Amino acid sequence: MIKQEIIDLKREFERIKKMGYIKTTRNGPTGIGKTFEDLIGKKEDTLDTPDYHGIEIKTKRGYSQSYITLFNVTPKGKNEFEIKHLCNAYGYPDKILKEKRVLAVSVQANSTTLVSNRFLFKLNINYKNEKIFLSIMDKNMNILNKDTYWEFKQIKERLEKKLPVLAYIKACTKTIEHINYYKYYDIQFYKLKSFHTFLKLLEQGKIRITFKIGVFREGPRKGEIHDRGTGFEIREIDINELFIKVST
Repeated sequence: MIKQEIIDLKREFERIKKMGYIKTTRNGPTGIGKTFEDLIGKKEDTLDTPDYHGIEIKTKRGYSQSYITLFNVTPKGKNEFEIKHLCNAYGYPDKILKEKRVLAVSVQANSTTLVSNRFLFKLNINYKNEKIFLSIMDKNMNILNKDTYWEFKQIKERLEKKLPVLAYIKACTKTIEHINYYKYYDIQFYKLKSFHTFLKLLEQGKIRITFKIGVFREGPRKGEIHDRGTGFEIREIDINELFIKVST
């Protein structure tokens, strides 16, 4: 356990908490996390390592019931660009560029998800092959695709590297002249239990996988696929099942 790093981050949080409402440093839904990272001096990156000296930071609006993205991992399959294949084969028209397909859907292992009113998506955890498969069926439960998968090894490495310790931060939000301001008021620290626990929660549907495949609607890349990541997500109510709370 990285006790000193937890103490240091807790001290930084208390400093920021005393500042009250702080103007966002980025517009949009990611502003709450980006603003906090700017306040602690963290530079933006796309690395799969924790945000702060071995501690992964997650921020959310205190009243929000939305899922928390633990990490992103792109699936593999028979196709070189599996995400593009899934979008083209099973996606649905974008609201603006109707000739282009998108795929924004959450999938679980304990139930099916209806997509495009045509397909049923479901996760299958295969312990023998050590893979998580995405099964895609028609409404008559005929299998259309069972070749998309995530390897246990890759998921385990990402989980243990990215989330050995989690700092979960809540903030209040207010808007003045269309600009968001955040007041960070609570922080809790957690230690990861195990990869086995992660798989069991995935089986139970308490962890889900969300595809966020859109399309660029303007600019030089207009019409191109816009993959915002394939996220493994959990609800706040289930955090204590994946992590052990650390007292500070």
